[in-house]
Amino acid sequence: MTTLYNFCSQSKCSDGACPYAGLLQGADGNFYGTTGLGGTAELGTVFKITPSGTLTILHSFDGTDGYYADGPLVQSTGGNFYGTTEFGGIYSSGNAFKITPSGTLTTLYNFCSQSNCPDGRAR
Repeated sequence: MTTLYNFCSQSKCSDGACPYAGLLQGADGNFYGTTGLGGTAELGTVFKITPSGTLTILHSFDGTDGYYADGPLVQSTGGNFYGTTEFGGIYSSGNAFKITPSGTLTTLYNFCSQSNCPDGRAR
C-alpha cells in the first residue's frame, strides 16, 4: 500500500479532512473525491489528486452551497462530476451539485424545497 496524501496536513485543515467516500478515477487518470470537513470554511471540499500524490482543492464548501459532502462523486461522459451534500444549501437539507474538472461548482437542486420535504432532506 502507498499513501498518496495525508489530509489535514495544512493549517486549519484547509486541505480538507475526513474523506469518507472512496476515490473516483477520472477520465484524465487523476483521482477525485470529497471531504466531509476541512477546507477554507471547515465545511468540506471537492479535490483532485494525481497518482503521484499532488492534491488540488477544486472547491471548498461555504454552507450556502451545501456542506458535509460525504458521498462519492460520479463522472458524466461530458467530463463533469456530480455529487451531493448532506447539509446546507438554501433549505439546510443538502443539495445535488455539478463541478467541472477545473472547479466551477453549480448547485443543481436544493433538497427539502417542498412542504414536508417529499423530495428528501438531511437526517
